[in-house]
Amino acid sequence: MPCVEEQTRFSIKNILLATVCSERSEAILSYAVRLARHYGSKMSLAGAVSARTICEIVKNAQIDFVVVGTQAQESRKSDLDTAVKETLRIVPCPMLIIGPRVTQAELTKEELERIVYVTDCTLSSLRGLPYTLALAQDHNAQLNFVHVPEETTMGPFHFGSSRIVAFRKRLESLVAQGKSLLQESEFNVQEGDRAERLVRIASNLHASLVVMTAPVTSETSAPLLGALGVQVLRLALCPVLIVRGSASQHSRRQAP
Repeated sequence: MPCVEEQTRFSIKNILLATVCSERSEAILSYAVRLARHYGSKMSLAGAVSARTICEIVKNAQIDFVVVGTQAQESRKSDLDTAVKETLRIVPCPMLIIGPRVTQAELTKEELERIVYVTDCTLSSLRGLPYTLALAQDHNAQLNFVHVPEETTMGPFHFGSSRIVAFRKRLESLVAQGKSLLQESEFNVQEGDRAERLVRIASNLHASLVVMTAPVTSETSAPLLGALGVQVLRLALCPVLIVRGSASQHSRRQAP
């Protein structure tokens, strides 16, 4: 039975921009403002506040999308890891993370031209797929599905080009609607260090956005980004959208 059963339109009513003061602050603000204008969203601003403060603002202002601007590359790895994990753990809505390696030039791009969606075709990794399909449709962006398997769980992706065919067929079998977008999409399966390879693929494709899902082990457990996700956030040259829970809770159905 398909896991993604309806095509959606991306809808954002209230955006919270939480950022630190840095040389990229103006570019990060401009990026968030363009996003708000595109979706007709109301935007709120917060400085370098704690994850719990962000969570309180999200609840009080009915925020449904958070943009987090991190410090530049000189920020300590442990600080970034701790802040992102804690924020993701308690903030209920999707978060777009502008990592330390995202340049001002990248932030000034007007459109999302190419989106990379990271998945291994597990149910948890597909929770962000409705968002991704909707974003690709809204921005007329090229969509790339990327899988870098763990060596011990490669399964049907192991043998040459057949692994890409298997990857594509598995995704198509899990999507009930929006198949036309899948047919127009590109698929990439590679081996190697997972975080490094994912970042390299996105860089080589000149991706405007990487989308990942925070794994959830049960309906009641908090999402955990894990080491792979944190590494991607730290190394990515473009913003990374992290989706937790069911994406359909934050999207509205596409009008017929």
